[in-house]
Amino acid sequence: MTSCPPYRPFRGAEPPHFVERADDDGLGDAVITRCALSAYRRGPADPRFHRLVVSRPGLGKTALLRAVARLATSELGWAVAFHRCHQKERALGRLAGEVLDAGRRHWAVPGAGSRRPVLAGEPSALPVAGGRAPWAPGAAGAWEREPVLVTPGPVPSFVPPGAELPWSALRGSVRLVGQLARQHGSGLLVGLDDVDLLSAGEAECLGHMARSVSRDGLPVAFLMSSGEELGARFARRGNFWGTLWTARLALFDDEEAREALVVPAAERGVDFEEGALEMACAAAQGSPLEVQRLGFAAWSSACQSHVVAATDVEAALGSLAPDLAPTA
Repeated sequence: MTSCPPYRPFRGAEPPHFVERADDDGLGDAVITRCALSAYRRGPADPRFHRLVVSRPGLGKTALLRAVARLATSELGWAVAFHRCHQKERALGRLAGEVLDAGRRHWAVPGAGSRRPVLAGEPSALPVAGGRAPWAPGAAGAWEREPVLVTPGPVPSFVPPGAELPWSALRGSVRLVGQLARQHGSGLLVGLDDVDLLSAGEAECLGHMARSVSRDGLPVAFLMSSGEELGARFARRGNFWGTLWTARLALFDDEEAREALVVPAAERGVDFEEGALEMACAAAQGSPLEVQRLGFAAWSSACQSHVVAATDVEAALGSLAPDLAPTA
């Protein structure tokens, strides 16, 4: 057995093996990732085009978002801007720059002096000091040499004073890259993890943005995750039901928990005893995070052995939180 465990026992860390989660929306796709890709292929008219993934902490929202982002790039050729939100963050302006960077990286025009493609219907300049938006790419950018020209969009009434520029910047960058994606027969995926850590106003701004780009037929999909409270608030108000399709992550069933433990070990030539698997899955109680913690601790206990035994899981349970200890 190699000395370094393959498991990743930290909240928000991508697991070594992604377990596909069953999709229960009844529209014919077996798992959530395939459901999302099907919606992206069909375009903004698909009701699942924008998605909000909700669950309590530790159930794998981050892993799911990153898996969908990887598939959108590898299978569909889409550009991806992925942002992990933080508490008290003013995210709109930052996200505007990240969207532009994603477009520039994905559709770079060879030659440092190249000008960006001319986009149909590009409007007039954003009114900022000096005539240049601070979030626009520099003159040495691969696909544009001049400031990005956008028209400020309508600002929702709940946006606090001083937030108008970030809203306009994000709207402009999303529309610009969306038009570029449409020219290439492709799309842009904007992934936002832990949206509920933002202010209520910024979270709702993102919902309005998703509705706006779909109304304009732009191939820009928003994929967001949050705790259950934000999903319930959006549903209660009815603001975005019909714009944000909700996927709720449940606890792992026994088969999924076993897969998350066995596959990373098997890839390194290590087996689990049946009794060890039963004990670990029962103790984890369906939590993907606890599966990773138990796998890490049991692997460390097994040390140089090529089999993880029940005694290794018992040792792991003894070293972890008391609520994971086996009951009599």
